[in-house]
Amino acid sequence: MTFYSPIEIRFRDLDALGHVNNAVYFSYVEQARIAYFRQIIDENHDWKKFGVLIARNEINYYSPVHINDHLECGLNLIKLGSKSMEYSFEFRILKDGKQIKAADGKFVLVCFDPIEQKSAPVPELWRERITAFEKNDERP
Repeated sequence: MTFYSPIEIRFRDLDALGHVNNAVYFSYVEQARIAYFRQIIDENHDWKKFGVLIARNEINYYSPVHINDHLECGLNLIKLGSKSMEYSFEFRILKDGKQIKAADGKFVLVCFDPIEQKSAPVPELWRERITAFEKNDERP
């Protein structure tokens, strides 16, 4: 993974067994994705003028996550297309100096022009910044 974002686990995220509910993981991926775009594209990007839509989500679950776990979500670019971006993600629990894989998966984003109401090419500035970040060996 090339980018990691800490995830805050809220009480409302839990199911009746005290685990993070399976559907909440996609909200966590969204948090990590926004942190990624803020760092790499622009902290003040106006998503109402140009954005992305989720075209695909998939996830595999390995270990339950609990309220007091230290969780982070890693993202990694798989493919940068003309109008889309495919990423893998991984959730890991940091506990006692170990990393426990909680879940992993993939998502596909499609660039979207809300004014025209149609898909749009990945902006050249995004392409340059994403490519530069993904090639950089000195990431945080």
